[in-house]
Amino acid sequence: MMALGMGKRSWLGDLVRWLAGKSSASLAGMFLAWFAAWTAALYLFLDAVIGAKDQADLGIIAGSLMSALGALFAFLTAFVITSEWSQHREAEHTVGMEADACIRLAWISRSPGCDGAVIRRDLAAYVLSVLEEEWPALREGVGCEETHDRMSELQYQVRGIAAESEVRASVANDLTIAADAIAVTRSERLNAAARDLPTPLCLLAFLSGVVLAINAIVLALHLGHAYTLAIAGIVALIPLDLALLLAIAMPFKGDLHVDGHPLVRVLDNLRTGRYGPL
Repeated sequence: MMALGMGKRSWLGDLVRWLAGKSSASLAGMFLAWFAAWTAALYLFLDAVIGAKDQADLGIIAGSLMSALGALFAFLTAFVITSEWSQHREAEHTVGMEADACIRLAWISRSPGCDGAVIRRDLAAYVLSVLEEEWPALREGVGCEETHDRMSELQYQVRGIAAESEVRASVANDLTIAADAIAVTRSERLNAAARDLPTPLCLLAFLSGVVLAINAIVLALHLGHAYTLAIAGIVALIPLDLALLLAIAMPFKGDLHVDGHPLVRVLDNLRTGRYGPL
């Protein structure tokens, strides 16, 4: 399988894509382990090198900053998560629209004067190529040349049949509109797969989480060991929030990915002859 490539990405973008390909459980475990390791080490270090009086002074400052830093982190992560989930749902909608366009073409192919079996056969070959050849490539944000060839063959057949004299003008128009809809929705699906999480925004959310965790550690020094568990709970929520952000960052990658079930149903119906024999 040959993929239709994309422009060169930055190393940070590649890192985000690599992380987004992990399962949500793996992401949560990685972030939790990393935050737990360095925050615990930083707490012990600061407790050893900073005197009790200085800890109290720093704790007062940290307490005043806690609300502002918490609000900043919450706003950034909420904004990014909402934006990414919206993109995720839009990708799901695009796949559904592609399946709907395939169904319309399949039904229109049964119109009088059409060589419907040829159209349905090429349509089934295209959908099969999408599911078996192009779908794995979507995880890397690229398309598939073989699928593009199947699309070209389908478009050629549909337009050739629509141009035949025995096909009514209204049917010919419906055939070309349905074929165009398939091409457009495929292009939108490829665009959704190629979209990257805005890495500067992702980095800003990550750094705000780190700063919030550091501020919480300084506050824990001032409050004492009795409050450490409560502060640890706040710190634990930060990596989980960041893990969720990355888990939905790429709509066709990871365990929260968009699936091809609408197209699978179309292919099954084509093979069983529900739209007519192949």
